[in-house]
Amino acid sequence: MIVTNRRRALLGMLLAGIACVSAAAAAEPPIRVVDAWARATPPGAENGAVYCTITNHGAADKLVGARSSAARGAEIHASISENGVVEMRRIEALAVGAGASVELAPNGTHVMLLGLAAPLAPGTKVALTLVFAAAGEIAVEVPVVDARGAPPGHEHEHHAQ
Repeated sequence: MIVTNRRRALLGMLLAGIACVSAAAAAEPPIRVVDAWARATPPGAENGAVYCTITNHGAADKLVGARSSAARGAEIHASISENGVVEMRRIEALAVGAGASVELAPNGTHVMLLGLAAPLAPGTKVALTLVFAAAGEIAVEVPVVDARGAPPGHEHEHHAQ
């Protein structure tokens, strides 16, 4: 009888452990935003850009918008080369596949801050909200770096809430 009770107790603990791991995995946000940064702008600049890496640990999603109190507007832009000319163009959405990462980087896809309220100064931070079709809104605190320096490395991580 003691062996049977022990087995029941062990089975109960095992099932409780599995339930805890499952609950923790379910609570893990599917979208993460890491390594966000913006390059400082000179006085009088009207626009700036934000770069980051978006990692998706869930089902496919799309970045569909952005906003920031630092600018009148924020749009998703892509640098597109046609006939030897590179132009930045607004895109409606940026796909982030299941289990994929998407890098927003200089000379590529980025969040364009339009109508800056003030120049982006080195050492300051910009509040940015990224809007995803499924994951919803993710608030990101974006450090501003000197235009001549390298972007910050692997310091900040933000999750869907």
